[in-house]
Amino acid sequence: MKRAKSTPKLKHTAYIGLGSNLGDRQIFIAYGIKRLSRMERTMIRKVSGLYATEPVGVPDRTPFLNMVIQIDTRLDIFSLLKNLQQIEADAGRNRSKKNKSRVLDMDILFYDNDIVKKGSVIVPHPEVHKRRFMLQPLADIASGLVHPVKKKTIQELLVACPGNYWVLRLP
Repeated sequence: MKRAKSTPKLKHTAYIGLGSNLGDRQIFIAYGIKRLSRMERTMIRKVSGLYATEPVGVPDRTPFLNMVIQIDTRLDIFSLLKNLQQIEADAGRNRSKKNKSRVLDMDILFYDNDIVKKGSVIVPHPEVHKRRFMLQPLADIASGLVHPVKKKTIQELLVACPGNYWVLRLP
């Protein structure tokens, strides 16, 4: 009698921030989720609520939709970033200017408890502790996660988060 193959344990846990403020924002967010669900050697574990958020540092822009997804993956951090950038490009993202409106933005917020500063990879995301639009959805799925540099939980960082910009959970 043959035994069913067990699924190998996935090696890394990562938190991915998704955002969009161009076109049909919900369609682009859904596209990002769909592509993440099909990424090789990767499994979606948790999905936050969807939030409408005020653009930070870019006045007179369409509000963003933001969310955070927890994944387990066997991809190393550099391969994961390359895959996320390919998904963004396939969605039509133009990376020519910083702080520009975008159809889809996918950021690695945390990757295990790693601290990485190599080339274009900086993890934890260097602004996560200052951005309510990242912290609020992250708190939905990982409020007790400890920031490896700040040594505070996501909930503690959210309570202390500076700024008065709005973040509204959608039904």
